[in-house]
Amino acid sequence: MVKIASLATALAFTLSAAVAHGPHMLEKRAALATCSTAYKAVADGAWPALDCSPFIQDPQVQTWLKLVDMTKVPVFPPSKDGVCPTDKTTIPADQCWWTCQKCDSPTDITSCPKVGTWGLTYDDGPSPDSPRLYDNLLAHNQKATLFIVGSRAISFPETLKRAYNEGHHIAIHTWSHSPMTSLSNEQIVAELKWTEKAIQSVIGVTPIYWRPPYGDVDNRVRAIATQLGYKTSIWTQSFDTNDWNIPAKSATAQSVIDTFKTWLTKIPSMKTGFIVLEHDLFPEEVDVSVNGILPIAYATKNLVMQPIPQCLGDGKPYLEGAGSFKLNGDANNSTNGGTAGNTNAGNGSAAKNAAVPVSAGSVALTGAAAGMAAVAIVAMF
Repeated sequence: MVKIASLATALAFTLSAAVAHGPHMLEKRAALATCSTAYKAVADGAWPALDCSPFIQDPQVQTWLKLVDMTKVPVFPPSKDGVCPTDKTTIPADQCWWTCQKCDSPTDITSCPKVGTWGLTYDDGPSPDSPRLYDNLLAHNQKATLFIVGSRAISFPETLKRAYNEGHHIAIHTWSHSPMTSLSNEQIVAELKWTEKAIQSVIGVTPIYWRPPYGDVDNRVRAIATQLGYKTSIWTQSFDTNDWNIPAKSATAQSVIDTFKTWLTKIPSMKTGFIVLEHDLFPEEVDVSVNGILPIAYATKNLVMQPIPQCLGDGKPYLEGAGSFKLNGDANNSTNGGTAGNTNAGNGSAAKNAAVPVSAGSVALTGAAAGMAAVAIVAMF
């Protein structure tokens, strides 16, 4: 569907899911990832174009649409790129649009029940830099919830397999990282189900937790996701690290760390635990986590970091059950400052990070080429 002109453009296309949580400089990458408007069916064993919203005409999508009773989905007009209207009072109260109304549905997962518990999550991976994060977490016997972009799952399957095999909780972050309220009902189904299929094809189990890109969800999107069997997980209001703005140069590693430190002072007065938004797509995002946030967290007394299902007491975070996830299996996932595990276990992770060939107009990059192109792309911003 899409023709790629150069290696730099290819990686920009492959990594374009980093478009983050509001208009900022990184969104300009969309110009490098032009998506075709000419429908072409996805061949057997292939995938939709990377980072492009899948075509709803595809026979596979048409089959998935039968899973949703659209008469039970509330009718709200799609947003314009997930951007709030100037006059927010024009938004119907019952739309419960998280982005613009800061409205939590009773079914939204936005915090951990127990005070002092941190729902540790990372969005947008896997990427060439994700193994560095996994190495750090492995060395500290720490697990996290990883919200996976479908286009990344098929680009870096060995990295995703590693995360799953090491006991991290794998969840859905859509196929193209589009604002969900901007999509039609049918496109929402396609985004979620193609990502589910991609993840299941790599790790062998089916995720049932998902996070909307930008936290952009309303009752229309929720109704569709619920009918598909998914649990909507966002993050605690105001607990956005802003790490996604470091590559855009509108935040610094120090400003992100300072923000995190202010949260630590709030913990004693909170009535629940919390869920934090972090990312592992760009090198800068991984750097600030492994060199700044995590060392402070590991050293903070009585701070408990857990994947979301563990903090909720959910031992079956996949359709098939527990998978590799252990609710109370061992010392992993429990408290900060745990005994270091095998720090060499992550060795060779770069070799495992090779992208695989993908069809339907996508591109194939070797691990080395992807890594070099990543540096070039980041340098552009």
